[in-house]
Amino acid sequence: MKVYARREPLLVRPGARFDCVGDGLCCSDIHAVGALTEEDCERLALISEEAVDRYEDGGDAVLMMRSDTGRCVFWTEEGCLIHRRLGPEIKPSPCIQFPYALTATPVGGRISTQHRCTCRTLGPLPPVTAEAARASLLDSEGQLKFEHAVLDEVAWSAGQILSFDEYARREAPLLEALLEGKQLMTVLQAQPFPELEGTTWSDIADELRGFHGSSRAAVVARWFGDALGFLVDRRPRTKQGRPWADSFERAAKRVVDPVSPNVVFGDWLADELWSMRWTRFGSLARARTEWATRLAVARRIAGWLDISDPVRDNVSAAEVVMMVDVISTSEPWEKVQEAMRDS
Repeated sequence: MKVYARREPLLVRPGARFDCVGDGLCCSDIHAVGALTEEDCERLALISEEAVDRYEDGGDAVLMMRSDTGRCVFWTEEGCLIHRRLGPEIKPSPCIQFPYALTATPVGGRISTQHRCTCRTLGPLPPVTAEAARASLLDSEGQLKFEHAVLDEVAWSAGQILSFDEYARREAPLLEALLEGKQLMTVLQAQPFPELEGTTWSDIADELRGFHGSSRAAVVARWFGDALGFLVDRRPRTKQGRPWADSFERAAKRVVDPVSPNVVFGDWLADELWSMRWTRFGSLARARTEWATRLAVARRIAGWLDISDPVRDNVSAAEVVMMVDVISTSEPWEKVQEAMRDS
């Protein structure tokens, strides 16, 4: 019997929390807000002729960012001008969807969240609900849109293929263990920095350290490259500023009951697992190794940040998770994904 990937019912990962409180981090150049649809571009052109920026190759369009603040031209200290003056339904589709994503599976659509947002990672936040997420996951025709699909064969390891039902049964205790936030490397059962095919970790560190400019993306790449270079070659670090200090300092004020860094890291890893985007590159065993590598880098960067009390500890972990989440979609890390052997 042929098994199809389904978008419904909508399935929420246990323990996921989110509420937009307007920190504005998702409106910054770190997200290069896009890609915009042609419908987005036409609607934005009615508001401002200078709102859209297109790449030189004529490809994807993104929202224009201000050179002085590195934020969307519609962002203000009071929030999004489009949202405030015209309503949330007028905003571009990437803004409406963030931070949600949907993976279609044989039993329904898994709602995952990106951790590139202080409104996802810091402070007392309400649980994610299918009802709240649904509106953000609809396309212009009112249909649920998914970014990834998984069918009935899931690679647990390179030599072990499971049915989706069996995979889900094994996944459940792994999710629970990650959310406990204890001994995460042991839970992952993987060693970081495996041998790469066609490149080396030193080369990847050099490429990331070589990012120039003052954009947040470049600063994040240098942070990550420094940590990677230190861990694999014991290279000295360079001094980098915190790319989102304003947003994280604002968010820190609402942290009343801080959680440990491992809880922040475990929550992030649980979403990595739940989203199943890792199936694009191979087995779960390979994914665990990749996560162990980014976790090792995250812990190194967290150790470099100024940590003086539980609240700062919590904030620093959230800041680092954003860094390693951003790097996962960068060109150098795509190279890592392709060079990492399955196991």
